[in-house]
Amino acid sequence: MTHSTLANRFAGRLYTDEGRLHLVLDVDLDNEVGRVSCQIDGERQIVDVPLDHIGAHLALGGELKLDSLNNKKQSRTVEKPDGWYFSTREGLKGPYPTDQAANDALNEHILTFQGTSQERVASM
Repeated sequence: MTHSTLANRFAGRLYTDEGRLHLVLDVDLDNEVGRVSCQIDGERQIVDVPLDHIGAHLALGGELKLDSLNNKKQSRTVEKPDGWYFSTREGLKGPYPTDQAANDALNEHILTFQGTSQERVASM
């Protein structure tokens, strides 16, 4: 399995560990960790988890799924003449200069609804 395939298979997936639900936000292949959102002590947190740990839990977790971050099968980004947009229940949000910028904004949108701010993510 290639690194990019691994990253695509992990990002946006859910698993449980110690009775908590974890969402894999993205994968850092260079450092062999995934950024994972979970609730610890009643507070949403973003933590780095080794990829082998994530892989082991995903293998045990079956097919837990969420309207996910980075779900390529149901892309929520669309290109229009004036830029890139992402779709929400409220409608399209954008424009953004690139597909990646729209995906990043979509991830922030999802994290906001989870109660996790990017400021907190950056500080971890």
